[in-house]
Amino acid sequence: MKAEEILALLRNVKNPFTGMDIVSEGLVTKIVVEEERTVIYVAFARNTPLHPFAMAVNWPIQARIVRDMAKVLEDKLGYFEIVDDMTLQRYYPIEEVL
Repeated sequence: MKAEEILALLRNVKNPFTGMDIVSEGLVTKIVVEEERTVIYVAFARNTPLHPFAMAVNWPIQARIVRDMAKVLEDKLGYFEIVDDMTLQRYYPIEEVL
């Protein structure tokens, strides 16, 4: 799948705080498509104030965005990673516990 096609799919993911899609909002900064994997870079750290309270408030929003990204892409891509473009932290969808 091409980067443009992935971007089109990610336009369906909304930031729960702003209601905007994450592509238009600028949260998806780069997509690297390789044979074995796809890496999607997001701008979470650069958009989070460096205050512990702000970080704590933003974490559930970022976790929701990562879950929604995985949900949109899981059937369309093979192996993919979601990585912060500044810290290189990898984000993994949290398993839902019933």
